[in-house]
Amino acid sequence: MSAINLIKTAIASLKFHKLRTFLTMIGIIIGISSVVTILSVGDGLKAYVLESSQETNANKINITFKPDNFDANMSLLEPFTKSDMNGIKGIKGVKDVKPSQGFMGIMSFSSSQLQYFDKNQFAMLGSYDGKNEKVEYGRWFEDGDKDKSVIVLDNNVAKELFNPIESGIGKAVTMNGINFEVIGILPQVDMMSFGGNTSYVPKKAIDNMNSNEVITSLDVSLNAGVDKKEVYKDIEKYLMANHPNIGGKYEMQDPEEVTKAFEKIIGGLTKFIAFITGISLLVGGIGVMNIMYVSVSERKREIGIRRAIGAKPKSILLQFLFEAVLVTLIGGLIGILLGYLISKVAGAFLPFKPILTMSTFVGATLVSIIEGIVFGIIPAYNACKLDPIKAIYR
Repeated sequence: MSAINLIKTAIASLKFHKLRTFLTMIGIIIGISSVVTILSVGDGLKAYVLESSQETNANKINITFKPDNFDANMSLLEPFTKSDMNGIKGIKGVKDVKPSQGFMGIMSFSSSQLQYFDKNQFAMLGSYDGKNEKVEYGRWFEDGDKDKSVIVLDNNVAKELFNPIESGIGKAVTMNGINFEVIGILPQVDMMSFGGNTSYVPKKAIDNMNSNEVITSLDVSLNAGVDKKEVYKDIEKYLMANHPNIGGKYEMQDPEEVTKAFEKIIGGLTKFIAFITGISLLVGGIGVMNIMYVSVSERKREIGIRRAIGAKPKSILLQFLFEAVLVTLIGGLIGILLGYLISKVAGAFLPFKPILTMSTFVGATLVSIIEGIVFGIIPAYNACKLDPIKAIYR
């Protein structure tokens, strides 16, 4: 039987059982559309992360300090100074240097005695610009707190002053003759946390106590085309010469490398979720196999007559195999279209646009075809091996 006749026969058979064919396709449609949606969202997220990184992190490195003692309070260290920053600016390949903002950026520190009635407790005080710490009780600072006398207590300090600890929220502690309202209490910190045993007040309050500003991380902008690692070696050599007894080491972080690692995580997670979701394709494939067995059983007489008038077993096998592939292919294409539409709708609620890549389209199409072959080959083989005489007089 020619390829054209195979196509015509397969289409005619599917059209004759429209409802059954559609119901068989549902598993394929759901599986393919789910996988396409997840991969499109994942690819869109990777593109968004890469684009954002290229805009903000091109030709930049971040330099941090890692103390030998993880319990070290950063207020007692001075890993970077303004003199260091001026010196680093003079290193070949460096365009600009500034303290990092936010996490592990600029800290302001002081120390004081906190008093609550007859209880006194020494406390390290700090202020993170732009930092949003997680609290166990109460809340962190809000924009309206910067001119207020409020404090977020370290967990250990709060335990010494209040029992139970959560009763301290809303109470006032006295420091340097000024009452500070307790608005939050931090969680218990572990040994890996920097700046442990530190309570926090607004930066204005720290400044009024003549605090010492500690720079804990630097953002270094480099000239285009320079080798980041080579420039960092020069920076590290300069810093170690200025701080020979610092008790720790300096480390470089390349934002672009962090972005690439994040992309790999996103890609791996996306593929894993797509794989789990794709299990529904197995269910759809079993449905195709079942319906092909039913089709072979219903058409035994037809198969016997065709064999009796000279049809080869190969033609019978190809006919039923092609029908199975046609079911999964059509279901797959519908699933791709549905997945594309779902991802477009999802994009309206996401900060990035999902992307249906050519590799996703081709991959989904090939999976659909392969599924038809895998789950259709056994019923098709059984059909071609039927005895013509028994098939006619079934």
